[in-house]
Amino acid sequence: MNEEDRIDPRHTTTRTALRILGPTVAGIGLLFTVIGFGSFFSSFGTFEPPRYFWCAFIGLPLLVLGLALTHFAFLGSFARYVSGEAAPVMKDTFNYMAEGTKGGVRTTAQALGEGLAEGLSTTKPKAICPRCNLANDPDAKFCKNCGTAMAS
Repeated sequence: MNEEDRIDPRHTTTRTALRILGPTVAGIGLLFTVIGFGSFFSSFGTFEPPRYFWCAFIGLPLLVLGLALTHFAFLGSFARYVSGEAAPVMKDTFNYMAEGTKGGVRTTAQALGEGLAEGLSTTKPKAICPRCNLANDPDAKFCKNCGTAMAS
């Protein structure tokens, strides 16, 4: 399944329109903003009010709107770029962490399993051989595996 099959058929048209409209509106907004602030600052030193300062009040919202439209127009491309850059790093980090913690996870899982088995068992606790660590009957005098005397 390619990218075009997953996207709404109108998506391409909308994206193209946003990619044209966004920078155009942002450019017009920037032009109005420059004219408005230019008029404001050029009136310094004179006793006349700025003639085109009203352009800044039109230009700033147009600039923000144009930048927002441009943001939405290129959001998919930006997200694909970021994921393409970040995914290999995240994969390598995960593999490194998985390899480095494998023994600890295995030991923890084994201890958890033994604890659950011991907690759920209805039999008496077993005596552990000090030499071979085999579980023996609690009243055993010698280990059934290696014959070592069990501690009393």
